[in-house]
Amino acid sequence: MNAVFDRANETLRPELLEQVQLERLQALLARLRRNVRRYRELLDNGRVEALADLGHLPVTTPADLVEAFPYGMFALPLREVVRLHSVVGPSGRQLVIGHTRNDLQQWGRLVARQLIAAGVTSSDVVQICFGGGFFSQALGYMRGAELTGACVIPEDPFHVEYQLELLKNYRATVLITTPTNARDLMELLRLRRIDPQSLQLRVVLLSRPVLPAARDELETGLFGQVFCGFGAAEILDPGFCVECSEKQLHVNEDHFLVEAPGGELQVTTLCREAMPLLRYQTRIAATLERRKCGCGRTGILLKPGARLDNLMLVNEMPLYRAQVAEFLAKTRIGAQPFTLEVRERRLDLAVEVSETVFGDEMRVMAELKSQLQSEFLARFGIEADVRYVAPPGQANR
Repeated sequence: MNAVFDRANETLRPELLEQVQLERLQALLARLRRNVRRYRELLDNGRVEALADLGHLPVTTPADLVEAFPYGMFALPLREVVRLHSVVGPSGRQLVIGHTRNDLQQWGRLVARQLIAAGVTSSDVVQICFGGGFFSQALGYMRGAELTGACVIPEDPFHVEYQLELLKNYRATVLITTPTNARDLMELLRLRRIDPQSLQLRVVLLSRPVLPAARDELETGLFGQVFCGFGAAEILDPGFCVECSEKQLHVNEDHFLVEAPGGELQVTTLCREAMPLLRYQTRIAATLERRKCGCGRTGILLKPGARLDNLMLVNEMPLYRAQVAEFLAKTRIGAQPFTLEVRERRLDLAVEVSETVFGDEMRVMAELKSQLQSEFLARFGIEADVRYVAPPGQANR
């Protein structure tokens, strides 16, 4: 068995795990009935006697979180909530996730499970490089890394060349970053003809799963063993699951009760205090499998799939079409049809513009295009290529 941070809970025997989950589920339902109006209206006073009864309980949807914004889903008064995280919800609507002090402590311990599984030790120097838009993830990894006793580099530089300088100067042994940023570093090493073995890296932890071919390429290009994380911002990311030495994702089942009815991942937060969620529909496809793993962990195996909503990832940043429509509605071309396509790391925005909109005002068109591109970067952290196209039946301008 490889290193385990919390052996007592990560290797629970099935019968003990089921008992822990049932007791925590029963306590959760009592808290929800008592403290959250939405759940009080949906839940009867019956007692859940077995985990098999979970399917009879109501689900929570992303739309419920939007409707309850900002604090309607909180199970505690705001004075007991010590941190708020803002995340992107359905159609780009803002959601807020609250944490108590104990929630944050538990978060750190769950992330530490992931880091220890990846081989992080107290002798490591951990460099966390996410850049803009991933502040909460970086904080989670920082809390977990500090619990392992590792030395953590507190900077989060966005520019890839500066990240490389930090790797060399501080002799980081663990890099935590996004798949895109890891690839950028790999390409920079190739461009500068730097031997990756000249760095001290031995572990690269990615914020989300990648295909086996991409993992192999990064392991060769950065000369470090690659591990992947997975989570959902509304639930927990990082800390929801652990990728072990067998490259399997184990859900932290003592904290999260998971289902996949119809192929969609649903999660019940068993231990969260500030904002517990019952059977939350993540809009992420997934398969679950319970079998013995060589790492010794007993948490159910998770294989995440595609998004089941219209969320796009543009250079790792989340974006909904509705966000673009809302933004364009405030401009001169707000009523015009448009199409979106992700091309490598940029967003291609094609707006239908007829002669009646602009006529021959080429200068106005150019100025608006420049304004749109600047606003996309400022609002969403995304680089966009804006094109004007003619409506069907007209020649392109």
